[in-house]
Amino acid sequence: MTRAITSVLLTIAFATLAAIPAPSDRVWFCPGPGTLDYIRLFEHPEEWAHVRQLVSVFKFYQQHTHAGGSPIVGPNSYEALARAGVFQTLGRWGKKIAIESWAVKEFYCTPDASGMALAVADTVKAVRAVEAAGGRVAYLAMDEPFAAGQEAVCNGPALEPTADRVGTYVRGVQREFPAVKIGLIEAYPFSSAAAIESALALLSERGVPPAFLHIDVDIRGLRPGRDDFARDMSRLRALCRDRNLPFGFIIWGYNGDSDALYAFDADRQAGMVADTFRGDLPEHLIFQSWAMSSTGLLITPSNLPEDREYSHTQILWSVLRRLGGQTGPVTGTAVIRQ
Repeated sequence: MTRAITSVLLTIAFATLAAIPAPSDRVWFCPGPGTLDYIRLFEHPEEWAHVRQLVSVFKFYQQHTHAGGSPIVGPNSYEALARAGVFQTLGRWGKKIAIESWAVKEFYCTPDASGMALAVADTVKAVRAVEAAGGRVAYLAMDEPFAAGQEAVCNGPALEPTADRVGTYVRGVQREFPAVKIGLIEAYPFSSAAAIESALALLSERGVPPAFLHIDVDIRGLRPGRDDFARDMSRLRALCRDRNLPFGFIIWGYNGDSDALYAFDADRQAGMVADTFRGDLPEHLIFQSWAMSSTGLLITPSNLPEDREYSHTQILWSVLRRLGGQTGPVTGTAVIRQ
C-alpha cells in the first residue's frame, strides 16, 4: 500500500475515532525509555499528527528526570529532553504529563524511616525537574509497590507493611504537590485479583486511596485452571466503579528483539481486552513499552512514523481502531500493510 493511500485511510479512521465519546484522559502513551527516536516525537510532530490527537497523557519513567542520565534511557537523558523542549512542548499541545514513580522498592525498605523519606525526596526531585524544564506533572503512577513489597526486606509477603509505606509516600509527596494525582500500578497474575482488592482496601483505610488503578498483565504467567483473566478483570473493574476509581489496562509487548514481535504480543493483549470488555472499555488505556532486547537495550518498538507497520504509534492506532469496533471480529487485525 502506498504512503499516500495509507495517509488517506489514517485520516478517515482518526476522524471516526475522534468522534467516539471517551472518558477524560483515556489514552496514555509511554514510549520505550531508550528508543532512538524518542526525541524525534517532538522534533517531527507531523510524523504522528493523527495519533497525537488521541493521546491525552504522556508518561515518562522516573529515570528520565535524573540528571546525568540512566542506562535504561540511553540517549533520552533529562538534559537531552530539556534541551529539546520536550516538557514545554507537551504543555503547548495540551497533553498531561505523568511520571512512573518509585514508591516502594527494595532499596527503600529500611528498618527506620530513612528509606521512605528518600522515596519521597526522589519523587519530589523528579517532579521539580520537570517543572524546571517548563513542564507540569499531572499524574504519578506508582510502579507496583505491592509487588515490590513481597520481598522479605519489605516485610512481605504481608500487604500491611507496604500499605503503611505507600501511605507515608503519598502523604509526603502530596505535602509538596497537592494537585498531583497519585495512582497505583499493580501486576497480575503476580498479584491475584483478591490481593489487589485487599491492597485497595488497606490504602483506603489509611486515607490514601489511589487516584486510579492500572493493571499490568503478563499473559505469559496465566496459569490454566488457576487464573481467569476475564473474571478477574471484570471483578477489578467493578470494584473500581464502586469506588469511583478510573480503571486502566497497560497494553505492552514482551519481545524487545523486533518491532513485529512486540506488536504481536500487544495484539494478543488487545484481543483479550476486546473479548473481556466488549465495547465497555477501561477508563484508561496505557500504551507502554519496557521491552528489553537480548542485548539488554530498551529501544523497542520504534515510535515513528505512525503509518509505518509495527511502529509504537501505529500499534496504538491499530489497537484503538480495533477496540473501537473498526475491525469486525476481535480475532481480526487492524494493522495497515504497506
